[in-house]
Amino acid sequence: MIKNQNRSFWIGASDTSMVMGNWVTETFKNWWLIKLGIDVNRFKSWKMDCGNIIEIPIIRAIERKEGKKIKIGRYPYYNFFLRLRVNYDGLRKEEVIEIKTTGKGFKSIPKNYWQQCQVLMYRKKKKRCALYEYQMQDVDYLNPYFPDIDLNRLKRHEIEYDREFIENEYLPRLRYLASCLRLKKFPKVEEYVEYRNKKCSRLVASTNEDSKRCA
Repeated sequence: MIKNQNRSFWIGASDTSMVMGNWVTETFKNWWLIKLGIDVNRFKSWKMDCGNIIEIPIIRAIERKEGKKIKIGRYPYYNFFLRLRVNYDGLRKEEVIEIKTTGKGFKSIPKNYWQQCQVLMYRKKKKRCALYEYQMQDVDYLNPYFPDIDLNRLKRHEIEYDREFIENEYLPRLRYLASCLRLKKFPKVEEYVEYRNKKCSRLVASTNEDSKRCA
């Protein structure tokens, strides 16, 4: 659950599509201004608010249906070096829980949701994420504080942890963006390529040195 709406100087799991996307777009520029604390996200809607309000009732309905407790995610988990702040809807011993409300539902898991769930699993060292999709109807927006959760509109998707995505694609980008946040500067694609090449060169050199010691 997201309580702190201040998004500056931290990168969240829900920001993963921006981390993995195109850094030269106007959308990315506006997002980065928010991260630098220069601008704020002013976009709000009643539907978004309702989606957040109804998450806990959905979790309680899942508990009743499956007969297993879910720990509500009340506090964010941090990685200060990576400037990573991750909020959880719910947690179980074997999996993280993510709730998504939707108007029309989705046939397959959207890419940005899949990426977000990967980061959720990474931060809590879990191998599985249960993504619950709840299809909203007009009546749900009339009184979201006391909703009547219809289990027929609830669907569970299971996502397995993809270590290769996290280690080879996500973390190199996140480390660079975290360094840019600390320096309060805009990321540059050319600079990132150089940054990553240097990291790879050090890794190769370290591996070669270890091989010599073992020879």
